[in-house]
Amino acid sequence: MKNFMPKALITLTLLMLSMTSAAFEDPKLHLEEVTEKISQEILQNKAKIKTDSEYAKNLIETYLLPEVDSEYMAKRILGKTYWMQATEQQRQKFIDEFIGLLLNSYAKGLANYDGQPITYDDTQYSRSGNLANVRSTIIPNEGEPILIDYRLKVQPDESWLVTDVIIEGVSMAKSYATQYREQIAKVGLEETLKQLEEENKRAKSATEISDQKEQQS
Repeated sequence: MKNFMPKALITLTLLMLSMTSAAFEDPKLHLEEVTEKISQEILQNKAKIKTDSEYAKNLIETYLLPEVDSEYMAKRILGKTYWMQATEQQRQKFIDEFIGLLLNSYAKGLANYDGQPITYDDTQYSRSGNLANVRSTIIPNEGEPILIDYRLKVQPDESWLVTDVIIEGVSMAKSYATQYREQIAKVGLEETLKQLEEENKRAKSATEISDQKEQQS
């Protein structure tokens, strides 16, 4: 019995340390893990990705969307003023249509991946430790390396989610913010949502594969 308490304390301490290390997982390691999973899936199913647009979108929904803080990104794009003015229904519609547009846009690019190497630099944290940046480098078959920065924000459950993607110095969130805020200022939020929905439908149609489209091309 004398040795029980020290052993119990040591066991409890090790358990707490293992839980802490899992909760505060390095974003770089997590991004590397996600990249490895989706890369393998793409390379093993190249033919299917080229002929099945829904399968390509499903890959993004499965591997990439869970890594994105969709609501936070939507807030950044609309800005505080428009976000506060929007109804709950309008906010959700913007999130759904925006994510749908990203799905349709990025699904087309999956078939272009042929195993090009992707490396990640060490995670850079803000002073508070609540924000982080991970820089990745894609080595294309031809041309210069492509630099992509992932901005992440820690969540209440201590996981990390992406809040912005910066490609060669160009912020995706800022680019979309400029586009949609200008549009809202001109035609209003409701009309902007309608136009976004139509744009999403056109993007979805463009990714669909059919014999008729094949004959026309």
